[in-house]
Amino acid sequence: MTIADITLFITKSLSISVSNKNLEEIQQVLKTKEIDWDLFVKISTSQLVLPAIYCNYKRKNILKFLPADLVDYMKKITSLNKNRNLQITNQISELNVLLKQNGVNPIFIKGSSNLIQGLYEDPAERMIGDIDFLVSEKDYDLSIKILLDNNYKPVHNLGYNFPNFRHYNRLFHKHHLAAVEIHKEMIVEKYASEFNHTAIKNGIIQKNAFSVLSYDDQKALSIFSNQVNDKGFEYKTIGLKNAYDFLLLNSQKPGIEFALRYNKLKKIIMCFLASVNYMFGDLALDIDNNQKVKWHLKIFKSFLHDPKKRKYYSKIVRIKFILVLRLKIILKSFIDKKYRTWLFKRISDKRWQREKLVKLGLRKPIESQP
Repeated sequence: MTIADITLFITKSLSISVSNKNLEEIQQVLKTKEIDWDLFVKISTSQLVLPAIYCNYKRKNILKFLPADLVDYMKKITSLNKNRNLQITNQISELNVLLKQNGVNPIFIKGSSNLIQGLYEDPAERMIGDIDFLVSEKDYDLSIKILLDNNYKPVHNLGYNFPNFRHYNRLFHKHHLAAVEIHKEMIVEKYASEFNHTAIKNGIIQKNAFSVLSYDDQKALSIFSNQVNDKGFEYKTIGLKNAYDFLLLNSQKPGIEFALRYNKLKKIIMCFLASVNYMFGDLALDIDNNQKVKWHLKIFKSFLHDPKKRKYYSKIVRIKFILVLRLKIILKSFIDKKYRTWLFKRISDKRWQREKLVKLGLRKPIESQP
């Protein structure tokens, strides 16, 4: 089986959480085909969906078709992730209480939101990195102060921080597992006028004493996080973790009418849904299949089935983004003091200078101590 075959097998394995449509096909593949299990683990792990697949297979009683050593490995990873998520849930509860006691109402988003509202049948399914929450602009600086005053510290303490548009730099607490991101925006500046705190505040719902986005806004954010913030739309890729979240959220409130409220973002939503519909096996999503969406899906399929072509294309897109970002920083530094200060401190940083000289081959790397 090729990389594309394994990837499509993984996505259909994820789809059985919301529909039995692909269950018979999955069972048939497991019974009759030679599967490259190393590649299966590599892809599902890199996409952060291995525990979700294990939980789906366990619920459908098809783990018996997998090699015993693989089942043991998946079980161990899933168990470790479940224990981690239980600790993260406790950390989220502490943050919720701490912020509310100080007059701030945090709106938990992304994986944190999904976990505390019980989106997953088994909390072990979702692999979570950071705890993300959104606050209003007026509460943003106060939220940062509250965490810093309560022993949260910057993950990277360079002495200067990049003026991030969406969120404050990641913070950690030595007695907790997850780093924390305090958001004042959920999406990059280019599209923030269409999806921001003002746009979602009237739809906020309460789940188990926590504030979370409406289901429509959660579905939108699961798409935007991957397609806009992580540039999946430009790279012609989708994150399986985000796609799986969308499927589960859509099972709670079916429909894609939420896309109609957007202008620039509507095309991105439809392209994502077309890609998901193809990979997960015709989920009967009412997609606007106009020419732009069809073209995007054609390129997406081409890259999925030709990894070399995707790799070459990704290199070009990455170089473009790097050049655009650097030009943007330079231009903003002329009019924005925060960017100007950051840029000056960056180019004056001896560590940064040394790293660049090493990359250029003008200086030898420092050998690590034995």
